[in-house]
Amino acid sequence: MNDAQLSALVNQAVAEIFGSSIRTRSTVAHRDKWISLSQAWEPLGYPSYNSLYKDIHSGLFRKGKEVRDRRKPGARIARWQINLAAAEKRLLEEPAKRRAV
Repeated sequence: MNDAQLSALVNQAVAEIFGSSIRTRSTVAHRDKWISLSQAWEPLGYPSYNSLYKDIHSGLFRKGKEVRDRRKPGARIARWQINLAAAEKRLLEEPAKRRAV
């Protein structure tokens, strides 16, 4: 069994286990747009807004590539936006190869 066959079997097993969340993630990967975190946590498969917010502050997502801060000049509160396609690609990388920033 080669790597491609093994990968196909794993993907099929994961799709059977997680069902609809896999379908949601595959459609998210085709959208290359910036949206607020309050709209993005559910399509990305996060259990809550706070869990996505914590991943941003831990360095999982890179500023300027997957996330951006759109606060007005002089504002103290950050208005985070996330690129759905870039974030999905980042989440699908192997954790060992993903380098925290």
